[in-house]
Amino acid sequence: MVEGNIDMKQDRRRGPDFLIKTLRWLGIFGWFVMIAALYILDMAKPEEENMFTKAADVNVRTTWDPQLINYLFCLLIFGLGISIIGVFINSRRHHRKDDRFKYILITLGAISTFGIIKYLFKF
Repeated sequence: MVEGNIDMKQDRRRGPDFLIKTLRWLGIFGWFVMIAALYILDMAKPEEENMFTKAADVNVRTTWDPQLINYLFCLLIFGLGISIIGVFINSRRHHRKDDRFKYILITLGAISTFGIIKYLFKF
């Protein structure tokens, strides 16, 4: 019986390291950026005229706010950058069978890319 000739490698990880914790925080921070972008999108869109604005004879903005749209574009680029950095770090740390990709970062990148493309064709 030879006990020293074991073909299985021992898992020496003692929990999440700095890069894994960084991935978690990048995902959380990226989605806070996306929530801020959605809020800015809501603030930048044209206002709707309803019965209260008609009764009070209030002027409503019928065009997109260009300054807020520029902020939105910057946030989308920032979110895409966070996603790319996170996916790059995740691909470098994906060596074992139990390692998983952070799909939250991939989803963030896809949404940011879609928003950037929509911005480029619409504005």
